[in-house]
Amino acid sequence: MGNYCGPKVRLSRSLSVPIAETPKHINMKRPTRPGMHGFRPARRTLYGRQLAEKQKLALYYNIRNAQLRRYMAAAVSSKVNTPEALQELLETRLDNVIRRLGWARTIWQARQLVSHGHFKVNGRRVDRPGFGMSPGDQITVKDSSKAYIKSCIAACTEGVVPAWLQPDNERCEAQVIRTPTPEDVRLPFEIEYSLVIELYTR
Repeated sequence: MGNYCGPKVRLSRSLSVPIAETPKHINMKRPTRPGMHGFRPARRTLYGRQLAEKQKLALYYNIRNAQLRRYMAAAVSSKVNTPEALQELLETRLDNVIRRLGWARTIWQARQLVSHGHFKVNGRRVDRPGFGMSPGDQITVKDSSKAYIKSCIAACTEGVVPAWLQPDNERCEAQVIRTPTPEDVRLPFEIEYSLVIELYTR
């Protein structure tokens, strides 16, 4: 899957799940699949179900297939339960942390903010959306970007900051206080991690 630049709601319609927590995705005007025959329900084989679950995960975190494959390989080789390890790797990406803090409305906005170099991690400028965060890491906003980030925070009225993050919106700072647990991971849809694991470990 390359870098998709088309309408994002189309992706939500094709998978029948909201891939973003915004009203446009949650309350879609046309919930059917896109295309001439979208009104017909999808009849998926086992491989089709595995592929759909993988696509939901990749689109929600805005990552490519190669990146998800690397995360899966790291999760399988870790000492932790594979689904939990995969969730931790995806949740602690810098762009996802920015989304969880409420500093961006969507993962696409969060990725753009990180890529444009608005944030520092432990005092060093980071412009890689996939940068892995660890407990104790401190996120700060560049002085020249604070006014813009505060306007983004004011526009993000949805969601609750998870317990593993500690934000200070007034100073535009935040800290990762611990690793996220499966209970901390809140997706706007159900996902069968076993099917994703089966797809990559065939």
